[in-house]
Amino acid sequence: MQRRTFMQSVGCTTGALLFTPLELLGLDAQETGRNGALRHIQRLEGEPPARAEVRVERGGPRLFLNGQEVYPLLALSTHLYATVGNFKEAGLHIYNPIIGTRSMWQGPGRYDWSRVDAFLDRLLELNPGAFFMPRLQLNTPTWWKKAHPEEMIAYGLEIPENRYDILRQKELLLTEGGHYFGTGDELWEASFASELWRRDTAAMLRAYLRHIEESPLRSRVIGYMPTTGRTGEWNTYGAEFLPDYSEPMRRACGEIPGVEARVKTTFGLLRDPEKESAVIRFYLKYHETVAENAILMCRTVREETEGRVLAGVFYGYLLEQVRIQEGGYLAARKVFESPEIDYIVGPYSYQPGNVRDENGVRVTMEDGAGNILGSARGVAGDGGFRMMTESLRRHGKLYISEMDPSTYRDEDPHRVIGGHGGIGSDTLEGSRRILRRDLGQVFASGVGGWLYDFGPLNKAKGGWYGGEEMIAEMKRFAVLGGRRLHLDITPVSQIAALSDAKTFAATEHWNADRPWEGYGIRYSDFINQWFINTQARAYHRIGAPMDFLFHFDLQAEDRNRYRLLFMMNLYYLTEGEVRRLKTALRESRMTVVWYYAPGFVAEEKLDLGRMESLTGFRFGILDAPGSMLIRCDADALTLQFGVNSRKWPRFAVTDEESRPLGYWADTGEVAFATKEHDGYTSVYVGSAPLPQQLLRWLAGLAGADLWSSEPDIVRATRDAAIIVATTDGRRTLRLPTPMALVDGGPAQRDHLLEMERGDVRIFAAGT
Repeated sequence: MQRRTFMQSVGCTTGALLFTPLELLGLDAQETGRNGALRHIQRLEGEPPARAEVRVERGGPRLFLNGQEVYPLLALSTHLYATVGNFKEAGLHIYNPIIGTRSMWQGPGRYDWSRVDAFLDRLLELNPGAFFMPRLQLNTPTWWKKAHPEEMIAYGLEIPENRYDILRQKELLLTEGGHYFGTGDELWEASFASELWRRDTAAMLRAYLRHIEESPLRSRVIGYMPTTGRTGEWNTYGAEFLPDYSEPMRRACGEIPGVEARVKTTFGLLRDPEKESAVIRFYLKYHETVAENAILMCRTVREETEGRVLAGVFYGYLLEQVRIQEGGYLAARKVFESPEIDYIVGPYSYQPGNVRDENGVRVTMEDGAGNILGSARGVAGDGGFRMMTESLRRHGKLYISEMDPSTYRDEDPHRVIGGHGGIGSDTLEGSRRILRRDLGQVFASGVGGWLYDFGPLNKAKGGWYGGEEMIAEMKRFAVLGGRRLHLDITPVSQIAALSDAKTFAATEHWNADRPWEGYGIRYSDFINQWFINTQARAYHRIGAPMDFLFHFDLQAEDRNRYRLLFMMNLYYLTEGEVRRLKTALRESRMTVVWYYAPGFVAEEKLDLGRMESLTGFRFGILDAPGSMLIRCDADALTLQFGVNSRKWPRFAVTDEESRPLGYWADTGEVAFATKEHDGYTSVYVGSAPLPQQLLRWLAGLAGADLWSSEPDIVRATRDAAIIVATTDGRRTLRLPTPMALVDGGPAQRDHLLEMERGDVRIFAAGT
């Protein structure tokens, strides 16, 4: 039955190809002649259906294909035809081809899968050993939008005409897989709350899944990644114009607050629930509505394939999420806990910096006092994950880091479409160091990754990762990945940073600080930018591995593991969450650093007493705008840190039993202090970001081990580690257990290393 159905579709596909313009397909005449009969797909006939799953074993989530563990290193490109040869030569055989479903969804219940069949057939010709985990772009077809105008997003602000129906206005071209790059700028899109859109899109998705299930391709398709949104990552279309006032969203969320209520807060950096509860409730429900779509599409995958293959999404990265109240992931817990989802993907940090070099290129981040905090990309950048990866591990989800650094192979390495590689990426050696760091931290962190080659869009002949040297670098890690199958990937961090996604429903809107001078990334809000995004640059330079997790994943047994916790943005907490945190911390002997306003925003009101009960300090509220700079005087560590902006409210520690560590620069009141509380060391700090020298001092105070004698970038699991040097010179790396350099040498705990800035060294247990 399945074979007969597929052979019928082959006939339809051949006919469609005969009458489709070659330039539309992106194939030359010779390729069309080869692909007409889909003979490379037909050759798969007789292969058993692929089975893929994520299992939690030996410390974390692992990928299994047809019963055997495989290293989760994948690849994709804007133009796979031009780049798949590089990946094949490097030993990467699992691909994430981008498939645009809107170009194949031709009307109600009418679909033409010929283009995607030809696409995958051609990839099988280029690599007969290929496996696929397609990225299905679920953008809404024009015919559907015209038929259902009442289901479209409605915006709070006036929208420009040139952002409406951009497929026609910009004459966007189809890619190999039928996707239109550039449609993320579209404002004419269906509401995420539209039940009709959900029903019809899920039906289309089922039709495509059945097509694959009835095709020999079922032996090579190991999973799916349904997605949509501005960047194709389940983020809102047109977030800058304040969506969504459509009737579908009103039915989902109730009355939607007006533009002024959404953009302006009544208590400075925070929302007052007594006055703004409707706004807070709207944002929470709005984000749940978006998350439900992602879960629904993954459930559709699982049902149609009977759970035989994987389902995954982009979702949940908190760091650098622009326009966060409209475009963020504030329902992360709902997605992380969903049994429908096997893996979650996120690109690593893009933060370019707010300090420019002599050429005007933004090279690093500094705070308002001039402390250099470090760079995300480029040589000696941290390449930090934007995800709460430890939470994902605890929920059994495989994290896949999307790595997309540009390389020296670009026609103009300083102006690129996609992810800029950063400083040094315009040279061969710099590109190799960046790629080595990115692939090395995937190996050492116990996660997955895929390389995304935007090179063809940037006139990089052969792609960003082409050429003998870059292919050799990829191949090295494909081989090294085989070694990780035998390693324990249990985390070993003694330091963790905890965050809360829903807090952003109760903080100042991202619009408030336009034009975002000195932020280092556009469209960010004050709290996210300085307390999370930029703070991460210094976290990554603490010289030891760190975990990142949501506070609801803190467990009782963590008291035996962590010595230092940073509570980044735990401002909006329920009573149950406060009780749970108190129970987890009581008599833990840990050092806990509370930022700014922990627990201050309750469900019904602003509650200073609850903030005092949670942290153990007594506070006064400074309700006039003032500088967010703190003058630190802790032991021999004297410096200023924070943000040179005037904000409110601020809080002053008035507790005579506490030990002052720092003072508000303008008033001299205590803004940074420590005391013993409820069986642990409580530290309060009223601003951020804390520079690395202060973080390292706090680690020493907590008794947490610093692995490197220098403020280097360190990632590790029980059996693997990586160090990236942030300075030239000698350093000592002290590991908790003996490991050897993967390039050779004795297994030992202490390694004396002579390194240049940006050098990468990788270690593993065993031989």
